[in-house]
Amino acid sequence: MDGADSVLDGSSMGYLAAVLGEPAFAAALLALMRKYANVDQLALFALDESSGFEPIFNTGTLLAPQAAARLSRLYCRKYFQLDPLFERVARYGNGKGTHTEVHSSAAPQPDPLCRYLGFGAKCSLIFEKNGQTYYLSLYRRAGSPHFSDAECGMIEQLAPPLRGLIHAHHRLMHEREDKAWPGQAAMHSHDCRSAEQLFFSVHHLLARDEA
Repeated sequence: MDGADSVLDGSSMGYLAAVLGEPAFAAALLALMRKYANVDQLALFALDESSGFEPIFNTGTLLAPQAAARLSRLYCRKYFQLDPLFERVARYGNGKGTHTEVHSSAAPQPDPLCRYLGFGAKCSLIFEKNGQTYYLSLYRRAGSPHFSDAECGMIEQLAPPLRGLIHAHHRLMHEREDKAWPGQAAMHSHDCRSAEQLFFSVHHLLARDEA
């Protein structure tokens, strides 16, 4: 590969722009990421200091769509503070500008959500656009190798064009919906359950999907 610039000359970015604000955007972004790294699940959240974490989408082959959507809402309402990157995300908007951070699960802190769901390696992008902080996480199934430095570097190169597209998609989703987004926990809420309760809640919602 010649780097992320090759994507800009192809059809993937154009298709992403064409489906802004549509449900197809999530699948298109996952397909784009799969050109550069082995990715099984992709989850995107936005963070606003006044309203807290908001789920934008969660898509892939590791969870059924309904389970993925409910898990994202559960994470935003109760369990975001268990995320090892929570402090980084919560403080990211303080003067970071266009800077992008890339974090791999090769770092020392484990992710309880990944462990209980059977997810494997994780690579996350944290970036800010127009006052919104975005948290994009790419997951591999359990037993897969960690994201390599080369893969993380390529994902970071993709971030500049994706930053604007993701923000535009988020804005259009809000404009096109007649009702408010699902309720979220405030960023500084202390309603944070234990990892054991997270385990129970996650498996309960997955069992409901299988019933």
